[in-house]
Amino acid sequence: MASDPRIYALIGIFMVACIALIVFNFAIVRYHKRQTAPAAGKLKMWNFELYKQTAIKGGSKSVIRGGMRPGTTSRHERLLLRKLPNAEHLIAYSEALQNVKDRQPMAYSSYMSTYSKTAVFHKLADVYSRKSCIERTCYADFIGSFPEAAELSQGQLADSLISYIDDSNIYCRTKVLRACCRIGSLQGVANVLQLFHDRSLFMHKQLLANELADFSGDQSLLGERLWDECKSWNDNISEAVVSLWGH
Repeated sequence: MASDPRIYALIGIFMVACIALIVFNFAIVRYHKRQTAPAAGKLKMWNFELYKQTAIKGGSKSVIRGGMRPGTTSRHERLLLRKLPNAEHLIAYSEALQNVKDRQPMAYSSYMSTYSKTAVFHKLADVYSRKSCIERTCYADFIGSFPEAAELSQGQLADSLISYIDDSNIYCRTKVLRACCRIGSLQGVANVLQLFHDRSLFMHKQLLANELADFSGDQSLLGERLWDECKSWNDNISEAVVSLWGH
């Protein structure tokens, strides 16, 4: 029995997408490793800066140093806004922040709660919306890794991240969807999928399903929201939704 040529076409498209992801991932790695010595210096700076910002008092309580009065901008916030638009600083900051998250989870929670309230991470998202695809990918990856940054501005941050899809590649689009899922933005996820459909942007159904399964909010509410809309979406998106909530 002759094989359906459409099957070979789908396999070919999936292979091209996988190769594109691998190539772009290598580009990200090379971008991260560029100028190793300066990067080490940036990491040392951010480790020290976050050490000054966070501390464990009495072995149990997290404290943020250099607190802010209402209506003021702290020195640390100004530093974030000045340095983090540089992707190499963002990468070094991410590594230093991950160290705090791993070693001092309570201090990390206090730090993120304090600075998410200042909207500094939303401001940075807007700055990165005007940068290159690889830099936008780095910032979307940062938000996906530290979703607490969106504690008080899920909707605004999701809207900024969605703008990254303009003139993007599949790797960037995946990071944007992942970030919206991890910050738990139901509207953001729905808007991303709608944009994928409207612009005929190829995303494999299994890749979509994997990211949607990582949604940090109420999965049942997400399923209800996407179920009605997926009927008008392309096959890859609708099949990803059905695979998760069609039982």
